[in-house]
Amino acid sequence: MESLAMAAAIIMLTIMVLGLISLVVALRSPRRRWVKLVASVFATCAVLAGGWMMTLQVGIGARFIGGAVAAMGVWALARMWLRRF
Repeated sequence: MESLAMAAAIIMLTIMVLGLISLVVALRSPRRRWVKLVASVFATCAVLAGGWMMTLQVGIGARFIGGAVAAMGVWALARMWLRRF
């Protein structure tokens, strides 16, 4: 049971770090194309991981975190590529 709890904690931490990276990228707005592509990969992973967590049948706290991570990923992608936000 300890290894299962450790695996769940690592998965949650990874998803939250993806959201944090997306937030930093959205606030800094990279100018070089290759940096935008790498940042887009992280933001897309944040959207997918956050959306996956949001759809799980778990507590409301995990769903809220998943929704926040997905929203940060979408915001980062929109701000990077549309430049209107």
